[in-house]
Amino acid sequence: MSKILLPKRLPSGRLERSFNFGGLFLKLGVNLAKSAITDLGRGQLPSYNSMVFNKTNFEDLTNSLAQMRGAAMKLGQLLSIDQTQILSPELSQVFTRLQSRGYAMPDRQLFIVLNKNWGTDWIEKFKFFDTRPFAAASIGQVHSAVLKNGIKVAVKVQFPVIQKSIKSDISNLRLIAKATGLIPKNLDLEYYLSICEEQLNFETDYLREAGYLKTFAEHSYQTPHIVVPRLLEEFSTAKVLTMSYEEGEDFDSSTVFSKKDRNHIAHLLLDWTKKEIFEFRLVQTDPNFANFRYDRTSRKLKLLDFGASTKISKKIVSKYKILLFHIMNNDAASIYQMLEQDKLIAEKLPVNLKSLIKNVITVALSELHSKQNFSFADSEVFKLIDMNSLQTITQAVPTELIPAEILFVQRKLIGLVFLLKKLEVSIPLKQKLENYYSTLKLQTSSQK
Repeated sequence: MSKILLPKRLPSGRLERSFNFGGLFLKLGVNLAKSAITDLGRGQLPSYNSMVFNKTNFEDLTNSLAQMRGAAMKLGQLLSIDQTQILSPELSQVFTRLQSRGYAMPDRQLFIVLNKNWGTDWIEKFKFFDTRPFAAASIGQVHSAVLKNGIKVAVKVQFPVIQKSIKSDISNLRLIAKATGLIPKNLDLEYYLSICEEQLNFETDYLREAGYLKTFAEHSYQTPHIVVPRLLEEFSTAKVLTMSYEEGEDFDSSTVFSKKDRNHIAHLLLDWTKKEIFEFRLVQTDPNFANFRYDRTSRKLKLLDFGASTKISKKIVSKYKILLFHIMNNDAASIYQMLEQDKLIAEKLPVNLKSLIKNVITVALSELHSKQNFSFADSEVFKLIDMNSLQTITQAVPTELIPAEILFVQRKLIGLVFLLKKLEVSIPLKQKLENYYSTLKLQTSSQK
């Protein structure tokens, strides 16, 4: 199911992109002044949050960042509230909207990119090329096409000068983040911006992604019901990536999947994630729903995007083995201790916040161990972590810097949990985790 993406020229130069950020600042400033005058006219003291997040500012901020794509989108992916709970709910809402709102390059801008990468005669190699993209993300958009030999392909085209503008975009994003005052005070913004910049630089190299695509495809050959697109190297460059088009339904259509299919998808997702972390030590860290498709006829899960793939060290893998051990032993105290030791939560937390975090862990373990099937739709855990508690939870942001590897794996795991919640699955999760742990123990024993 393709989304309708409105064509709108994307800023294609560093100066132009900086000018657009400047225009955004001017809009926000004018809107803040209007809001303050309105509040004073009503005899009210101006409220900073209400001024920043009135409807006009919210739309201007979201629309401007959606058109810019690049760094703003990537930072939102790294820090969005439903994955790492680092941002304030207000700023998270902007980034959440960004995930579903985007613009497509107009045909003229698209052809400039393709001509530069494929030569001006590229159209002669295609029977059909749909200039309307069926998907778009932070650094590119994806088109369907048919080659002369009849093979249907998906063509991922990078937005103009995204790579060259990363540093300036990061600088402008830093100004917006500090000006709004919505980043938690104890969050080291520079550290996370540096991770964002590094990840963007990685993802703008489509040849790097092509390598991961080939690696994951090789792994998928040994895994029933998992499909990874086939790379077409002839039509792939550092800025254009072409692969086989994989038919299937987006997870946005999950409501039409039967309970049997949804539970089957859940098993496939969990098994594959276990392989990524513990066997491949190579993780696709973007849990966006759009990165999956499901073919109900073949009952196969299609994996679509590997730009955010990251290798993880044996040291990090060992931490998750220990975590799995504590989960299987229903040991809430040791899990909380791991969070403290690995600096994943702030030191000297308020009593109410420490109690909330411990309660979330205890409830999750209780549901896992007391019920044959774990229901992601009805779990009490999601009721504990609601909008009322998010403001409190943001105080747990660690003062120590979270290692990038852990940040990405956590993003993967928490994204997976929300994906299973969206699918409303109910599965024997404890049994699966026990099987995983038994397998890992056997592997460790055989290596001694």
